[in-house]
Amino acid sequence: MIGWILKYKLLVSILFYLLWGASFFATVLDLGENATEIFVWTCNIILFIFWLIILIDMIQVQIKNKIFWILSMFLLPFFAPVVYLFRRKNLIHLENNKFKS
Repeated sequence: MIGWILKYKLLVSILFYLLWGASFFATVLDLGENATEIFVWTCNIILFIFWLIILIDMIQVQIKNKIFWILSMFLLPFFAPVVYLFRRKNLIHLENNKFKS
């Protein structure tokens, strides 16, 4: 699953932020009260699954500054997953660098 997310990281990032604004879209679309609740809950569940996949990947892969990235997932949940997707390859490279101090 993480391979697919990494392959389409730009598309996934855009979808992530569109889902993040689900309540705004529900208001703009003028959905009924029940439809709005279902729409927002569905978007929140999808966001949580995406967030959890990224968190599990952070824990499993050897990356530089792992504690910082895991803490940022909890402190900035709307920003950290997308930044991590774009920085992941570099973070793995930095951890495996033979010249690290």
